[in-house]
Amino acid sequence: MEKDHWWFVARLRILLRYLDVKMPASSSVKLLDVGCGTGAVLEALAKRYDAHGIDSSLDAVAFCRERGLANMKVGLLEDVSENGSFDILTFFDVVEHVADDAGLLRNAYRILKPGGRILITVPAFPSLWSRHDEILHHQRRYTRAQLRSLVQGAGFHIHYLTFFNTLLFPAAVVKRFAAKLSGSSEANDLQIPGGSVNGALRTIFAAERFVLPYVSLPFGLSLLCWGEKRSS
Repeated sequence: MEKDHWWFVARLRILLRYLDVKMPASSSVKLLDVGCGTGAVLEALAKRYDAHGIDSSLDAVAFCRERGLANMKVGLLEDVSENGSFDILTFFDVVEHVADDAGLLRNAYRILKPGGRILITVPAFPSLWSRHDEILHHQRRYTRAQLRSLVQGAGFHIHYLTFFNTLLFPAAVVKRFAAKLSGSSEANDLQIPGGSVNGALRTIFAAERFVLPYVSLPFGLSLLCWGEKRSS
């Protein structure tokens, strides 16, 4: 599904473009993708950096290994004992699944090198909470202020904080509230639309990759945060 569904494909293009601008590819950059899932993003990151992955799911890690990804670990971030060992930690739609999100980011701070970076994406706007979030086992959605407070509270300096998935935001809001009124499960959000619709949605969403590294967007379905562990 990650190779074909418009949201996964477009999000990957956006994230890779952002990292290409902010942290050019280098095999000397040691990256840990936290909650790497089945490895579609990690597979792309491994072509740019010394990329490692960690996930609590045995099934997810098995998928990663089927992709040929070797630098994998089953477990939680708190299990990582190497303090100050990574240049970048990525949390792509992971933090909202964790009960203790503050503790998660404190552990991230611990294992990053001084000057290391953190890249986080989370779903935005608690007011958009719906059955879709429950299906995906979300604990919460975030406001911009909540994410800022969370990241800064863990000790990070925030260089960049923006919404994204902005172009499709109006249609998505209408769809979410219509689903609430009708009692729809929104399970079809997890299905791949027909070819032309899937392609159109992918193109529209992915177009944000040309803007996102340079312009902070005022609203969107998701938030992106780029932070730094200060050297001092």
